[in-house]
Amino acid sequence: MNFHEIKRNNGFTLIELVMVIGILGILSTVAIPSFLTVLEKTADRIVKTSLLQSFKECQIDIISNEEIPTFQLDMGTVRRNGYYKFYQQYDYIRRKDGSIPPTKLGNCIGPLGPHRLGVRKIKGKNLLKLLTN
Repeated sequence: MNFHEIKRNNGFTLIELVMVIGILGILSTVAIPSFLTVLEKTADRIVKTSLLQSFKECQIDIISNEEIPTFQLDMGTVRRNGYYKFYQQYDYIRRKDGSIPPTKLGNCIGPLGPHRLGVRKIKGKNLLKLLTN
């Protein structure tokens, strides 16, 4: 067997490696923004659906004359996606000592009437504020 007849495998050349890394870089600059847009749109849909569900649960409990109308609090969805901040407000009269009367998250009715549930979009496109009464 002749020495020149043996096929030598030296691996990839530096030019081939640079080309592959360049192509991967170009693909990632296109793919990552698209992925983040899909992630944000999914978060938008989940939050809107969650608020609508909470509103419907409160309406059903109020119509059914529940003693304390409540809704399933899904703050985990809002916390996990990182685009929204959840809040719940209610009307109250401060006590004589200046404190605010307590209420439980998930109650539909506060001391003076209905709670307001909402989220604020804190990052991403189309910053908006959703509110249900």
